[in-house]
Amino acid sequence: MNRSETLKARIRSGKPVFGTFVKNNCPNLVEMLGWAGFDFAILDCEHSSYSYGELENMIRACQLAGLASIPRIACPEPWQVHHGLESGATGVQIPSIRSVENAAECAQEAVFFPGGTRSPNPALRAGQYGCWTGEKSYLETKKESSLCVVQVESMAMAAAVEELCRIPQIDVLFVGPGDLSMSMGKPGKLNDPEVAAVIEDVIRRGLAGGKAMGMLCGNADAVKKYVDLGCTYLAYASDSGMIANAFRQVSRDVFAPYR
Repeated sequence: MNRSETLKARIRSGKPVFGTFVKNNCPNLVEMLGWAGFDFAILDCEHSSYSYGELENMIRACQLAGLASIPRIACPEPWQVHHGLESGATGVQIPSIRSVENAAECAQEAVFFPGGTRSPNPALRAGQYGCWTGEKSYLETKKESSLCVVQVESMAMAAAVEELCRIPQIDVLFVGPGDLSMSMGKPGKLNDPEVAAVIEDVIRRGLAGGKAMGMLCGNADAVKKYVDLGCTYLAYASDSGMIANAFRQVSRDVFAPYR
């Protein structure tokens, strides 16, 4: 199996996996990420403008390069989960959950019967349009490999970590530090001692509840910190951020002396 099929197993075994948020509709770019050694791409449907067809093409490019594709769906609705997975994605990441009940309803749509409500239609892209050729059946393969990630990005959901951990369909709880800091009245102050303490507490309680934990990191020190704290699903910055930083560095280091 390729990396996209084993991402869930790697996380469950306690091995950290590394990806990034992808904001740009550019299949070439996700191919580069895969060949460069990234494990997954979070295709950001919440904060970008992917159409359904564009999302499918991004997922195709991920598969070509052995990169797991995780659409961050636009909103926490079961039909969004359903569409992301039927497009052939490795899993889904669910943002902006409103309540534990909302999280459970969405997570159930990520899993086939008997554990969930996902429609078992193998004629769609995820099932190779009815021409499934895997060693195991379509349903067995997707049950083993489809990943469900739920974001914890408000104080209300931070307080409900234990309840979220009791939702069996959730594989990973992902801390959204930006929105969490805003929920605390300290927008963007990710290094504020109070914000950092809440993040670390969420991670500790999530791990104690048996869930894998995820975190957004902006630099190598943050990656080390959260791997050491037990996170195994690490998103490093975004494609836009890394590309813009590289452009700025060239402008500063190469062009600036001649201006």
